[in-house]
Amino acid sequence: MTTEKIEVEPVTRVEGHGKVTLNIQGGKIKNVEVNIIEPPRFFEKLLEGKPAEEAPRITERICGVCPVAHHLASAKAVEAAWDVEVPETAIALRRLLLLAQFINSHALHIGFLSLPDLLRLREKSVFGLSSENPKLLERVLQVHSFGVKLTEEVGGRTIHPITAVPGGMSKPFESERRDQLLRKANQVLESTTELASLMLDIAQKGGDLFEEIESTPTNYMSMHRDGIHELYDGRIRVIDSKGNLRQDFDPSQYFELIEEKPVEHSYVKYPYLKSLGFPQGIYRVGPLARVNSASISATGGRSYVKSFFGLFGRPAHHPLAYNLARAIELVHVAQQAADLLADDNILKRDVRAPVKPKKGEGVGVVEAPRGTLIHHYSTDERGLIEKANLIVATGQNVPSMEKEVRNLSLRLEDSIVDGDRAEAIWKIETLIRAYDPCISCATHLVEIKRRD
Repeated sequence: MTTEKIEVEPVTRVEGHGKVTLNIQGGKIKNVEVNIIEPPRFFEKLLEGKPAEEAPRITERICGVCPVAHHLASAKAVEAAWDVEVPETAIALRRLLLLAQFINSHALHIGFLSLPDLLRLREKSVFGLSSENPKLLERVLQVHSFGVKLTEEVGGRTIHPITAVPGGMSKPFESERRDQLLRKANQVLESTTELASLMLDIAQKGGDLFEEIESTPTNYMSMHRDGIHELYDGRIRVIDSKGNLRQDFDPSQYFELIEEKPVEHSYVKYPYLKSLGFPQGIYRVGPLARVNSASISATGGRSYVKSFFGLFGRPAHHPLAYNLARAIELVHVAQQAADLLADDNILKRDVRAPVKPKKGEGVGVVEAPRGTLIHHYSTDERGLIEKANLIVATGQNVPSMEKEVRNLSLRLEDSIVDGDRAEAIWKIETLIRAYDPCISCATHLVEIKRRD
């Protein structure tokens, strides 16, 4: 019997390195695996013995695309372990810093990673977008640049910020910088609305991608505050595939409700809800989960939500709905950033509370652009980290993503086995890109091995 192994390595236009392996026997797809090398796999061990104050500067190195989320989750975990009460002004500045990260990351994904697929560009890359629609790329870059600048001004650096420290922020925010950023924020709002309208139009037109990629009902998890979309501090909500509330818990209780399953073909452990077991308890996080399970409060983003659910149902399950959800969030976070910049309270000087290292245990949770991010630390009497556990967004989405890649591969079996293989592989990659997975990076290669 003829066997064939197809390796799509790496999946391109994602943040990092991963591959898809398809095993074919006798002209039929027998097995499909998503192989992920997840960056944080050694960071827990690296943190052991380190002063906890250093954790926010260490863990942000996990990712160069969303370091702010790790920076803040880490600081929150240390503060929880040491019973630190952070000043309100510092919390507001942290919220602004996290919003900057969302603006940066979402604009990057929409313009550089998803639109080349969704617009069916001849050259499926940002260079193709530059050639075929330079004005659209200009809009994307305007939004992205604002997110980068806001990150630098509030976080102290464009990448790997330094201002969030246990106890608050290392420096107050200056009014001159605030005024400049506020002017830019109001200009950017129009561009985010244009991008969301474009993504809505693409979804409304549909096409073969939307038809061939199936909706896969799952559970969804995200942070909320009284049912409202929340990124920095709140409770965790889990809804089931029909939108019913399944669990609502304090972030510090995550280890009682979430379990992780090791798998042989990937470095990522597969998280699932303990109450349901595996695989029934797999769940999704990120923009789709947040829009499904919490209400968008900003007027601009809220105006798109009705159309979103009208297209995809409520809760929405189609993986390509991630792209529109991300665009809706972009409008929402840009409006929130403008509102925060207009608030004079962010200029107050009380931005840091004193901290005293002690033996303790704390959990810090924020929403990263790709989903719920959990940092959990234990410290000894000297404030040194004894144990650390991190659960990152991409790892939580991989079980669902792998299931959907398997389903799509089977639907495209004829093309993969004996047809337009390149087109089929592109559709598989497009599905994965919708999740915006964050994995380690490399160059593009499709390797085909045949044995008779």
